[in-house]
Amino acid sequence: MGLEEQREAAGLEKVVREAVERVLSLGLGLVLGLGTGRTSARFIGELARAAPPGAVECVIPTSFQSETAASKAGFRIGSLANYSSVDVYVDSFDQCNVRGDLIKGMGGALAREKLLMTLARSVILIGTEEKLSETLNIPVPIEVLTFAAPAIPILLQRKGWRVVEKTSQGKAGPVITDNGNILMLADVGAINEPEKAEWELKVTPGIVEVGLCPRKGHRVLIGRRGGELLEIC
Repeated sequence: MGLEEQREAAGLEKVVREAVERVLSLGLGLVLGLGTGRTSARFIGELARAAPPGAVECVIPTSFQSETAASKAGFRIGSLANYSSVDVYVDSFDQCNVRGDLIKGMGGALAREKLLMTLARSVILIGTEEKLSETLNIPVPIEVLTFAAPAIPILLQRKGWRVVEKTSQGKAGPVITDNGNILMLADVGAINEPEKAEWELKVTPGIVEVGLCPRKGHRVLIGRRGGELLEIC
């Protein structure tokens, strides 16, 4: 591992441990919402090692991936049918601006992630320094009904936006979400007004959810190269 990779790994380790400490400081019997992705999987593993008996009542995962990771780590799996509220939700993100607005959902779980973010009493979002940007500018994940998939690029092109299906290695065709919908990417350029862009995407018929998360009281923890921590709240 090169020097730069070691510095990035130190930042990731720092932010994951900080998130674990903050979750465990909330007390015992927690109902914990879990995000999806490699950083979230790292958090699950670290939490399993650090959590004392009784700290976590159950976890509510946002995807089959995080459910499998949490189950293997020994956590009890819950659902919204059994737990009407979530004490804390922990997840990663794909890009964050200096104000704390986010783009997330490249892993395809954006609809479930945003639901748990809204339900949770506390939200902690973690990432590393390379995901921090002055302005949000990467394509926005959107979850689209399969019936609407051919029409969405046409509808958004009228706004001057380009839309493509999200693909992944090892699979022919588009990424399918755990809800059975299609994951697409909307390139809307630099996003100076996240609330407006989120609204314009969400009111488009056929779009189930949008991976834009304007600042709404969540805490963002960013691990810097070398192990320093930046908090946006």
